[in-house]
Amino acid sequence: MRFFILLLMVFSSLFTEQKVVLITGATIGIGLATAKAFHREGWRVWAGFRDKTGDEPFRWIDLDVRKEEQIETAVAALLSEEGRIDALINNAGYGLIGAEESIMIDEAKEQFEVNFFGPLRLIQAITPTMRKQKSGHIINISSTSGVRAVPGLGIYGASKFALEGLSESLAVTLTPWNIKVSLVEPGGVNNAWANRVLKGSRQTNEPLYERLIETLAQKLPEYSSYGQNCDEIAKLIVEVAQTADPDMRYQTSAKVKATLSKKLVDLTGNKMRDEQIKFMHEVIGK
Repeated sequence: MRFFILLLMVFSSLFTEQKVVLITGATIGIGLATAKAFHREGWRVWAGFRDKTGDEPFRWIDLDVRKEEQIETAVAALLSEEGRIDALINNAGYGLIGAEESIMIDEAKEQFEVNFFGPLRLIQAITPTMRKQKSGHIINISSTSGVRAVPGLGIYGASKFALEGLSESLAVTLTPWNIKVSLVEPGGVNNAWANRVLKGSRQTNEPLYERLIETLAQKLPEYSSYGQNCDEIAKLIVEVAQTADPDMRYQTSAKVKATLSKKLVDLTGNKMRDEQIKFMHEVIGK
């Protein structure tokens, strides 16, 4: 009997189609932990990188989210080999610190190029396939800064606010094709993000701004050292991807929920999403 059950499990795995996930910014931090977590769950993992590859058993692919042609090439390669895509994890991003007056416009534009337009480019590249499949899940990695902005991280917060707004709309407009959209909102994370933030370079000769930038640059790595473990966040992301009826918003810890509950009333985002679905049906006449 035990042998029969094992044999049945083997045959079942042979005929069960593996799900496919594309993850941006997968070489370090949350991205790498998420790629490993999906791999452990038996997904086919396509891991996007910009600077280097890793030696993990993923399908590594050169993917700079600022470059539309490179995105099209990467998605075409994935679809040629896999024939489908079940989940997109928009994880690539970075931080920019400085008072708003201390940020060059080009620096702000670059922040949006990566944190907002990058995810939008990926979404535009994969949604035609998800619409044909009538299935798929887009998971955008946001931040507590996407709900409430922090002084000195205003431009970073603005890029995440934009990603949240995009996700709220997508969560409604893609419902006719059974495509799910979720936001994952971490707070402080024990990773290299804080050590890789860039500083605004616009000169203002304002000592307060200079102190703000330098203090943040020193404090962020300290805060990060006792932040949430990347593996915990990765586990949640995989759980979200494997949920049949996912929430629109997920906070990654009780601490994050407590922080965002001061501003958000509907922490899951589902009430607003459902109201907007009704509105869309009124607009399109269904």
